Amino acid sequence: MGAVQLESGVVAAPVTINMALARLKHEQAARKVAEQFAETKNRELSVALKAQEQLLRGGVKLMTDILATARPEVFQKAAKVQRWARQMAKHMTIEKGWELDLAALLYPMGVISLPDDLAAKYAADMPLSEEEALRIEESALVASRLIANMPRMDGVARTVFYARKGFDGSGWPKDGPSGVELPQSARILKVLIDLADAATGESRTREDAFIKLARNKARYDPDIFVVARTLLLVIETPPAEGVSSIRPVMARPGDILLNDLTDQEGRLLLSAGTKLTELSANRLLSLARTSSLPEFIRVSRSGKAVVAPEDLPNEELF
Repeated sequence: MGAVQLESGVVAAPVTINMALARLKHEQAARKVAEQFAETKNRELSVALKAQEQLLRGGVKLMTDILATARPEVFQKAAKVQRWARQMAKHMTIEKGWELDLAALLYPMGVISLPDDLAAKYAADMPLSEEEALRIEESALVASRLIANMPRMDGVARTVFYARKGFDGSGWPKDGPSGVELPQSARILKVLIDLADAATGESRTREDAFIKLARNKARYDPDIFVVARTLLLVIETPPAEGVSSIRPVMARPGDILLNDLTDQEGRLLLSAGTKLTELSANRLLSLARTSSLPEFIRVSRSGKAVVAPEDLPNEELF
């Protein structure tokens, strides 16, 4: 092949087969280096995300253990809210279900900062003064700040911050968004938290709780309220089989308390309807050894112990 005359007058050397092969080899080598670099970075990112997820799981486990130890009756209520949230998540389109799942378990973390007598009144859903009710609502700020200290938890913290805000703008915080501008997960938790509070107590049922919530329906997202009522409204009757009167030291994970458990001063330790986890069963054993509890407690027990669900959802967090 001869030389090529360019418009500029410069004569370009002909491209030989060897030159083309050399250029191709150079491009392949460059592409291989780029692919190796990208693969290395992807591995580093994967390791970093895995380490961050382990850190997150450890942080959540620590927070739930603290809550279960310091405020066991409140933790039991949160565990109930989490079970309901998981049930609703199966029937709704939720962008980040894991954020709702964690927020449902961690929303009462701020109650740890409250005086014992106020925390006990809240756990038992006893009448609160206006100031006491405000302090309970403001505990959402404490909880959201604690949660926000963990990586990747901004969405969970925001959900907890607005979990006590009514759809109609009522509740805490006094200002800020309302209606559909509130996070979807916060609107779900508003229904479930109020439902758990209203259903707490030996003589209360979930049906009674929904009737109470319905008197103030403007506080709740109407679509979410309908889903919750459809999925969670169960006409509760005492179980005919599997009911046992046992000594507190014989309690085991999976047992369901049929009566409120109180201490000598009448403070609620565990509410009726609580399903014992390994932690709460061990705490009951400890209480039975160190304080005066009823000689017998009534529980509903299936044929085998139930393993409590993990604190975190099984889906990927990131």
